[in-house]
Amino acid sequence: MDYDEKQIFVRSKLTFAISCLGYTLFFLAGLFLQRFVFVDYAQVIISVFLVILSFFVNLLFGIPGYWITTALTVVQILIYSSSLSQRYSSNLLIIIGLALLSILVNTIFEFFIIRVGERMDTLNRKLTDEKSKRISYETTAMISTAMNRPGTIVKHEDITDKNEYVEAVESTHSMALDPLTTLPNRHTINEHTDIKILEYKKAYQEAADKGINCSINPIYAIYLTVADPVRFSQSNGHIIVDLFIQTMAHRLREAADSKDFVGRIANNEFAIITTRLSSDNEVLDYAINIAKALNEENGGDFYAGIAQYPRDAIYSGELIHHAETAMYDAVNEDADAKIYEPTESEARNSFLEDMTIDEIKKMFDKAFDEKEIFMVYQPRFDTKMNLTGFEAFVRWECPGHGTVDTRDFLFYAEKTGHIYALGEFTLSESFKTLAIINEIDPTLSMTINLSTTQLHTPDLQLDLISMAEMTGCDPHNIIIDIPSDGAAMNISEIQNTLDAFSSSGITMALDNFGRGYSSLNSIPLLPISLVKLDGHFTSDLKDGSAQDVLTKSMISLLNEIGIPVDATNVGTKDQFEKLKKYGCTYFQGTYLNGPIHEEEIVDYIRNYTKPSSI
Repeated sequence: MDYDEKQIFVRSKLTFAISCLGYTLFFLAGLFLQRFVFVDYAQVIISVFLVILSFFVNLLFGIPGYWITTALTVVQILIYSSSLSQRYSSNLLIIIGLALLSILVNTIFEFFIIRVGERMDTLNRKLTDEKSKRISYETTAMISTAMNRPGTIVKHEDITDKNEYVEAVESTHSMALDPLTTLPNRHTINEHTDIKILEYKKAYQEAADKGINCSINPIYAIYLTVADPVRFSQSNGHIIVDLFIQTMAHRLREAADSKDFVGRIANNEFAIITTRLSSDNEVLDYAINIAKALNEENGGDFYAGIAQYPRDAIYSGELIHHAETAMYDAVNEDADAKIYEPTESEARNSFLEDMTIDEIKKMFDKAFDEKEIFMVYQPRFDTKMNLTGFEAFVRWECPGHGTVDTRDFLFYAEKTGHIYALGEFTLSESFKTLAIINEIDPTLSMTINLSTTQLHTPDLQLDLISMAEMTGCDPHNIIIDIPSDGAAMNISEIQNTLDAFSSSGITMALDNFGRGYSSLNSIPLLPISLVKLDGHFTSDLKDGSAQDVLTKSMISLLNEIGIPVDATNVGTKDQFEKLKKYGCTYFQGTYLNGPIHEEEIVDYIRNYTKPSSI
């Protein structure tokens, strides 16, 4: 402790001592005045004042203040008890009663403060332990990676002196970079893509506000890999494989345009994010040239897959996942590069693509006015087929075009600025329905989906909580779905919103877990109480398949850390039984029940009986 710190310490102790002495003298002065005041009500008023004063001293000085006030109050009780033994007076009884009340109130308050402090200490210890475990795990993983690789990095040609080389080596320890290749890692690739998507949306929003068409280029993800890296490992060992991957990273950075973002996904898989190119043909030629250059330089069989935002995906993880799918198609067809082609079930309506911004705005305005946009509610069940709640989905039934794909019209709602009106409509209708169904069964919950755009809206938590109060909904029956793609990448920006939801009693669920590159690392960072497995993640559960093993392991891991799992898109009895066996807590899907219109939901609840075979 240095001189300044000693001064501060002495002054703080001296201030405390003087304050306690001042209170003691003030209290004794009050007692003295009380003894020589012969008006009964004046004595009682002084006693009330002393009770209030003792409470504030207890509040300000904590345990020392409690013992001081208790000791002085006991002195007061002894004095007036002695007087009461000499002559009976109702006034003396009131004064003694107030003194006893003062001791009781201060004791209860101090006990409450101690209990709250203990609970806060326990919570802080848990948070510190979790943080320490996470840091220890990440540190161990990085050390293990460093120990099992050669002490070389990709040598960039722009490093000309020793200092620059040292900086490049030290940068491999950054959590944003892959330690083997010094390229951005998967997390950073997703983060960069999220930023580009937000820039794309902002540009479209500005164009929509001005009533013009936006000419910004789409975002392309190119996913590259060498088809058979196993032979390198088997024949030459892991050191040679590491050197091969480092060389591949270096050649890829040289082959790619300097304006493009190049990173490493994992193992022998890399990704390029580009916004320079405006058409599929341009990016296809670009990817083919890169694959050919890598084939010539490295002697491997390199393949590339391509996906485009916004046509193929809404989220960064989904975009990269679709590029990976296209890459596997290229491998199977022995083509240098392939453009992602959605399956029939993934195909989306595209009639909005040919419209101007003004035309799309008019379509949305008409859809709201004529109630073409409406809500449906899908039931959710537990393992015993008990009805536990509903999930709200927004639908658009457009005359002449049928049911518009939800992802499609959400994207265009963001382009035209209607996403905020759509979000308000969804919340309002869902809360009204929740209030109705809770009159029948107060235990049923309502799950509501929020987009990443909504989560970044200022005062979202105030609007949502206020709307829930206006409709009479119990916040404990509200579940907010947080999209897994993008949410964890910008956790700091939405932390206040999530904390406000949690404090108000609202449950939060991580939605679409398993889609694209959802990460378990995001779960400790988010105040979530439920994880919802994506439908694609649970649809193919053939015994022994990789997806079946992964699904089982994921559910088991989530259960071990105390987070229940909601399986979505359960389409068959076999899926239901298997997911129940694996440890899922809740279930949704067509096997159980499809979405229900609002006017049918009351009858459904009243008439629902679970199957006798369950």
